[in-house]
Amino acid sequence: MMAWVIAAPLLSAILTIAFRNREARRFARVVLAAVAAALPLSLAGTIDGLSGTFTAIVSVLGFLATAFSTGTFAPDWGVGRAIWSRKSVYFVLLGAFWSAMLLVVLADNFAALWLGISATTLATAFLVGFSGEATALEAAWKYLVLCSVGIGFALLGIVALAHVAIAAGIDPRLTLSWTAIAGHTTPAAPSLAQLATVLMLVGFATKAGLFPMHAWLPDAHSKAPAPISALLSGVLVSCALYAIMRTLEVGAALGVSPLLHQILVWLGAASVIVAGALMLVQRDLKRMLAYSTVEHAGIVALALGFGGSLGFLAALLHVVGHAFAKSAAFFAAGMVQRDFSTTTLGKLRGLWQRGGSGRLLLAALVALSGMPPFGLFVSELLLVFAGIAAHQWVPLGLGLTGIALAFAAIARSAIEIESGTPKAQGVESSPAHEIPRTAEQRIAALLASVASGAIAVAVIGALSIAVVPWTSLGASLASIAATLESAP
Repeated sequence: MMAWVIAAPLLSAILTIAFRNREARRFARVVLAAVAAALPLSLAGTIDGLSGTFTAIVSVLGFLATAFSTGTFAPDWGVGRAIWSRKSVYFVLLGAFWSAMLLVVLADNFAALWLGISATTLATAFLVGFSGEATALEAAWKYLVLCSVGIGFALLGIVALAHVAIAAGIDPRLTLSWTAIAGHTTPAAPSLAQLATVLMLVGFATKAGLFPMHAWLPDAHSKAPAPISALLSGVLVSCALYAIMRTLEVGAALGVSPLLHQILVWLGAASVIVAGALMLVQRDLKRMLAYSTVEHAGIVALALGFGGSLGFLAALLHVVGHAFAKSAAFFAAGMVQRDFSTTTLGKLRGLWQRGGSGRLLLAALVALSGMPPFGLFVSELLLVFAGIAAHQWVPLGLGLTGIALAFAAIARSAIEIESGTPKAQGVESSPAHEIPRTAEQRIAALLASVASGAIAVAVIGALSIAVVPWTSLGASLASIAATLESAP
């Protein structure tokens, strides 16, 4: 059954190609994506809580990205001469991307997890360069090269980990299973175990976009189509952080977790403050959001580095809250780009008066800034408590400084683009705002509503995380955090 769950998004994307009528194809695409998103429910009780949490993130946001892609773009979108710039290929690649992320979070060993991470790189390299523009192709090549180097380091670490596991007497068939390693009591070779886990940590941190391995992320996330940027920032980075959590679980079992925690603390602190400073000087909306991803990945790394039940709970809550908030922000940025033909901050003014896309963008930016009552406020508050409990004063101070800089950058940009008088030059209203008359126009308006609904669902998801700690779901996340903390 698990194989069908993983393959469902890709299979559904391929099946929709058989529909020749465009409107039937759009309808089938959304329906089959909904089925693919619901299939992981069949795995309830067969996977652990950590995998279940990340599977839910991948499935929900994968469906929202598919629905948004179906509802946002005009009929002439995706008609480039390159084969990967065709709309049908786009949706197949999106399905492959979704399936690859499911493989990452549903794998029960590092070999399958690494294959999933590698598959995401291959699928998304073409999606990053989808527009065919020179800058997009350059971003795709940078993404492909730097992430390949990162997953190469991870592969070396996994090979070394297999040697450590075999030397410790673990069944060769289970040498890369984190459950088998965590349940084994025979001491491991500490030096090789340190080398293996550090290489894995560095490799997965590259995929997560942590400083100083973040150079690919701003270019790739800002040049990709908006729904792909949403998945790259909100979901793929979360998958890389999931791999880091599994590495910490193994590191604790091998007795090398203190070193890993210290590395994460300083990588996280550096990522937050560098990204926060760089956000202040960005003049493109999507590029600012991309640097925000580096900042939030740094916050999660900082929480994991602090450790303890508070640190792990803060990391889990922040991953979920950021996934929804960042997806909403990129979706909204895509609608703004469609409506006003630009994402340059200096050319966007008075969006609140212009209608739905500007107002949805404001809601997403407020969620992303960590203001109450959104969930990121709660997770950042828990981060402070975790840092105090760990007595990590310098990294905590650096992290809070970076968070303040990022907040200032988002607040300034939100005030600039939402207020003021709309600029007449370089900004045109979308035909979608016209009253639909023909059947085709009515269908286009309905699909535009679907795209707006996808943003609204993502914003509501970011908001609902704030109440999670006081619910049974919060108790489940706390239980997962306690499991990570008490790993032998």
